[in-house]
Amino acid sequence: MSVDGGAVTSTAEGQRDRRARRTVRLLKQSFRELVEEKGFDAVTVRDIAERADVNRGTFYAHFPDKYSLLDLVIREKLQAMLGARLGPDAGWRRRDLRLAIVAVLAHFQDVYGGCRRRESLHPMFEQAVQQELAALFRRWLSTVPAPPEAWPVPAATVASAISWAIFGAANEWAREKQAVSAEDMSDRLLAVVLGGAATLTPGGLPD
Repeated sequence: MSVDGGAVTSTAEGQRDRRARRTVRLLKQSFRELVEEKGFDAVTVRDIAERADVNRGTFYAHFPDKYSLLDLVIREKLQAMLGARLGPDAGWRRRDLRLAIVAVLAHFQDVYGGCRRRESLHPMFEQAVQQELAALFRRWLSTVPAPPEAWPVPAATVASAISWAIFGAANEWAREKQAVSAEDMSDRLLAVVLGGAATLTPGGLPD
């Protein structure tokens, strides 16, 4: 009987998980549509819940506020764009760094190209993109075979500096309506990294 009871419990939990995942997908989709239509600042939790056909209590069961939903949507979108370009063995190499830069530029192109309203961008966008990039570069730099004392600047500081440099340049490039092609901008940003962060990494930046 205990086995049967466990099976029933497992089935019920699985159904709840599926419902929860479906609800989160609906909330994210509704949020993206509303931000595109009216801008982030004008969107309310009530708007999101009504568009997703759920009540506000259901929204709050998954997210504390619309800012946490924004953070999740931004991070997932950037992670997907990076994952589509970077292989599972990506690391601290020139070709992978360039692919990461290309993904970030594409991310900004999509954001500015798809937003009819510039006010739909929020400072949290800046924080989320920079943090995701910094986390990626920290993972890559953590695999560099060198002891901490071999680094003239801590690897975490290098990762943070690179992420801000790429984020800032990509943001400005997108706002200027891509006067320079994505390919050329990728080469320029890679050159900046090679001229700075690469010289601070023991062993440099492999091809």
